Amino acid sequence: MYKRFFVLMPFIFQFSIGQNILIKDNVFSPYAWATYYAVKKTMPITIDGDLSEWHSIQGVTMDQEVFFFAGQGMSAAKWKGVNDLSGNFKLLWDSEYIYIAAEVIDDQVIEPHGSLVSGPESGSWDDDGIEIMFDNDGCGMSKYYIGDDLHHEFHFVYSKEKPFVFDNFWRPEPGAPQPMFKLPNGGEEPLAYPDEVMEKNDVTSRFSDPPYNGKYVFKKTDSGYNFELKMSLPGAKMVAINEGGHKIGFDICFNDNDSGEGALKQQLHCSGMNGIFWRNCQFFGTLILINQ
Repeated sequence: MYKRFFVLMPFIFQFSIGQNILIKDNVFSPYAWATYYAVKKTMPITIDGDLSEWHSIQGVTMDQEVFFFAGQGMSAAKWKGVNDLSGNFKLLWDSEYIYIAAEVIDDQVIEPHGSLVSGPESGSWDDDGIEIMFDNDGCGMSKYYIGDDLHHEFHFVYSKEKPFVFDNFWRPEPGAPQPMFKLPNGGEEPLAYPDEVMEKNDVTSRFSDPPYNGKYVFKKTDSGYNFELKMSLPGAKMVAINEGGHKIGFDICFNDNDSGEGALKQQLHCSGMNGIFWRNCQFFGTLILINQ
């Protein structure tokens, strides 16, 4: 499918996704659409799920097949169009926090099921919600673990009553076999690297404490839900790129499970990388802080 996609931050770029335009010399995703230029916050932001304060901030809309993760049995094959799953996101920053607003279009928003399972057969990755990846210091770490304050895979799980947030899921264990995902056709794909095992790391109760200093809110809408977040990025220089700042690794995913059970139906993510992007910061997109 040939479409045109427009990124408007802070300048207007126009290109064809069909041409797969690349950015050279980038440690993160090479696709041009995976670089976000975040302007510095100049107005108050209240973390309440009302995104009207963000109306003047340009964002990225994910509503095309190129954004669908192709792996673990997922693709755009079951996608029924923008009302099934799509959305947009925006970022702002100041010297203390990164701010994120997302509007997710999802015609069937389901309460958590995987997040409530104690074992590894399901988890927050199977629930409706948002995943956010950060490489705070921009080093392109190839693997990272529970307790790493600089590199993250966050899962923010939608719930009307009790949303969850999970941080990194893996810890080293020498001698452990490579974790694999069983595909519907009987094949397997790697979930992580050899010598590491998964451990669910629910940080909901301490997300407001250091090192995160975070606050997040989901708000149900007629077409899906809004998500709003502010949090610290330890190790990141929270200054504009032209004032001594640096590239920050960043990716964001919208997860969709319409059945309320079983594996995730589909996932959109901005970096466009279909390897194990949840384990390797080099598969993230790029976040660049600017003043205008």
